[in-house]
Amino acid sequence: MEITSIIIAGGRSSRMGTNKALLTLNGITVIERMIGELNPVAQQILIAGGQHDDYNHLGLEVVADQYPDMGPLAGLHAGLKVSITEWNLAVACDMPFVHRGVFEAIVERVAQVEKENASIEQEGRVQAIIVQAGGRIQPLLAAYSRDVLPGLQLALENGRLRMSEWVASLRVDYIDGADLADKLGDTERMLQFNMNHIEDYEWVRTVTML
Repeated sequence: MEITSIIIAGGRSSRMGTNKALLTLNGITVIERMIGELNPVAQQILIAGGQHDDYNHLGLEVVADQYPDMGPLAGLHAGLKVSITEWNLAVACDMPFVHRGVFEAIVERVAQVEKENASIEQEGRVQAIIVQAGGRIQPLLAAYSRDVLPGLQLALENGRLRMSEWVASLRVDYIDGADLADKLGDTERMLQFNMNHIEDYEWVRTVTML
């Protein structure tokens, strides 16, 4: 089964003060590391880069938001619009600890869901597979069917930008983060950790240098 990966990397990084995706860990930028982890899993990798051109040097297709300055939903929409596969991994650019094993687990669940969907009427089919870690859903550590596009576009047109509100409108299959972390030898904290502040980045640098 072919799958596209969409790296959501169009945010302003206002709390960090610099582009989070281009921060360096052990001599490689966060987004380059993520691309390396996604390469064995996805047939295509897209970068939803908002309105800037910070990622042109990476040699991947960078898609601009059709709905500028409207957050991660706009980035997901941009990626899904140009994707040529039915299912798509979506991951935030600021999650430094997610890795190939996590992505493979999501893709495995996608394959299972696809088999189940084949025997279900369209209106009952699962549209999204989302990791739930630390008691919270992780909408940007997930897989989405292109079937979500009409509702996603409607949410953007109506200015309903909260990812949790939009996800609540979908038919979702959740992956238990505790079980996934145990299987992969990770922790739930690592699965859900994202870098919002410079202190987060400094902590990640310390951990990754051990």
